Amino acid sequence: MTAREIYVRTVRVSWRNAGYLLILGALIFVPLGLVDALADRVQEIRAESPSEAFDLGAVALIVAVIVQAATTLLGEVFYAGAVGLALRQGEGSPPPALREVARRLSYGRLIAVDILFGLGTALGLVLLIVPGIVFFGWFALAGPIVEIEDRGVRAAFARSRRLVRGSFRTVVLVLLPIVVASELLAVGLLQLPHLLIHDALFSDWLGESLSNILVSPVYAVAAVLMTLELAARRPDQTRETDERHTIGGEPTVSSRP
Repeated sequence: MTAREIYVRTVRVSWRNAGYLLILGALIFVPLGLVDALADRVQEIRAESPSEAFDLGAVALIVAVIVQAATTLLGEVFYAGAVGLALRQGEGSPPPALREVARRLSYGRLIAVDILFGLGTALGLVLLIVPGIVFFGWFALAGPIVEIEDRGVRAAFARSRRLVRGSFRTVVLVLLPIVVASELLAVGLLQLPHLLIHDALFSDWLGESLSNILVSPVYAVAAVLMTLELAARRPDQTRETDERHTIGGEPTVSSRP
């Protein structure tokens, strides 16, 4: 598995499923973009008129920050999980219905993985950058693993480490440039509406929604493709053994997909 191969496959899969990915992104990120824009506006107003008193404005600021963080996290988690479910059966399989995606997502586990992964990467970057890159490379596949292999939080991190072993360089060469390029593109997309629309709230809403809809699919598709590829090459023999039960002397394999 080479970085070039994954890039080519990511472009191909994203193009083939562009309609589904964009519609899914719009359904998720347009309403959440409005919430983010409102939270940004509350913070801007509060910054323009600071007060030491703990009044309703301070409460509104705290609520805005919490709501913005929660909705952004939920949107990213939902989207990454949806892409994992869409490609779970292979690149050429048709994606599931949106209602089916919403019903089957493991919200709690995905949120926990995202929080731990984000904190671990951020702490590692503070510690001279290299530890952050190492942590990022080792555990970048934990999120897709939760949905693709139906694992718990701890098991997903452990499985990601095992899958990445021997392919660390490829994982980093694929995902890290996508993260950097996505952040740069997102900054530009966030500023573009401000050049065309003078209403601050509406331009923030449009910028937040547009950047997430266009930027999120590339990383999600690449991570899912690498997870599927590495999992096929390195099946978890321990788990397969654990899933066998002896009934009447005959082994029965779990029917879980």
